[in-house]
Amino acid sequence: MAQAYWGSVFTSSADQTWAVVRQFNGLPDWHPAIRASEITGGGDGLTPGAIRVLTGVDGSVYRERLVDLDDTARKLSYEIVEAPLPVRGYRSTLHVQPVADTGGAFLSWYATFDPAEGTTAHQATTVLEAAYAAALAGLHTIIA
Repeated sequence: MAQAYWGSVFTSSADQTWAVVRQFNGLPDWHPAIRASEITGGGDGLTPGAIRVLTGVDGSVYRERLVDLDDTARKLSYEIVEAPLPVRGYRSTLHVQPVADTGGAFLSWYATFDPAEGTTAHQATTVLEAAYAAALAGLHTIIA
């Protein structure tokens, strides 16, 4: 099983950061590679089991299932149902924690997965971490 990880410190509080991140259907608001998201089943987008269909700016389509949303721990976990990524068995968690000395927040995004056939773990990790980096940079543009 391979892993991918990216993290970033925000000047906004953990609660302010979490308010944006917890919106399972809100990824197009801050991920520059995603232009649309639609909840197609399993609830309202805040209930485990909800399915979102993401459309990339390049027209690619991703189906993902919300596995867990924990407001107390500020954690959101999801899994890929179908996507044009070089991975299988992908499960990811976004976790927002307070930064005690600044009042800001630290957001970590990590995943476990198996590389798809014909792909090395390093190649798959590189693709995922580039997407996480772009997403968190985009998040910085919408929250202070």
